[in-house]
Amino acid sequence: MVERVQASHPTPDVVVGLESRGFLFGTPLALALKVPFVPVRKKGKLPGEVKQVSFSLEYGTDIFEAQAGRIKAGQNVLIVDDLLATGGSMKAACELVTSMGGEVTLCLVCIELVDLKGRNKVEHPVDTILKF
Repeated sequence: MVERVQASHPTPDVVVGLESRGFLFGTPLALALKVPFVPVRKKGKLPGEVKQVSFSLEYGTDIFEAQAGRIKAGQNVLIVDDLLATGGSMKAACELVTSMGGEVTLCLVCIELVDLKGRNKVEHPVDTILKF
């Protein structure tokens, strides 16, 4: 994953991982790139002041949160998750990052379910390791 990111995109200033399997890929990636890792979690799971964004799911709505001040204005941000299906979670994460002043340079996912066309909802570059 490190080589994939470095080969085609600027080195991020921050890696964001989406709850919860995005943490499994995002934390070692941030460590290898020597940049901070910022978790994005469902509402009420992070301490301190948070920024949040609401998003729609097939079965309702939910809220993503990130700790305020963890992403600075102008920072290049790589968002990592395990799966891109309908695109709702990734779109919400991008909105959260940009609302905090970050610039989403890449959304990296391990698996993309192509028939669900989630990529079409994401307004930032998406890279996928496996497509089904």
